[in-house]
Amino acid sequence: MNVNIIIASDNDSTLALWEAHIFPLAEVSFTKERAAHIEADAVVISGVYAFERYGGRPNTTAAQIVANMTGDGLPGVVVIPPSLPMILNSEKRPVVHPDYAEVSPAYHAISHTLKAIDALNAEGERVIRRVIFSLPLLGMNSPRDASTPSSVRRAIEEYLTES
Repeated sequence: MNVNIIIASDNDSTLALWEAHIFPLAEVSFTKERAAHIEADAVVISGVYAFERYGGRPNTTAAQIVANMTGDGLPGVVVIPPSLPMILNSEKRPVVHPDYAEVSPAYHAISHTLKAIDALNAEGERVIRRVIFSLPLLGMNSPRDASTPSSVRRAIEEYLTES
């Protein structure tokens, strides 16, 4: 079962950029509405914004699905995408693991997010049919970054092909 994806941004230029890169996928729609005003089963939020409020912890291998018990108006399910694996370099600074140097962070995050939603749907206890990708809450709200929507499109297309 394919999930309907709602891409939301409060920035007209960002929304236009994303629509230009992702349209016309029937499973994807675009809105300027705030995530709290959208009827959906789940919202995808970057860990930097989600961990303290909703729970979970940093993860590089799988998206986390947590219940939203805050009553903040967002959907009852929060999906937290994984980040790219990091290591410490010779100066003891974190850098992306060399095996992932060519992987887009957006592609990694969204492909693992869609896999986690599919796995949850396969279990059947809770089904996610509509999910919000809130670009501000994902840290993907730049109107000058065309590589991120292109990477997300690739992840969505792979998901649709495999489903």
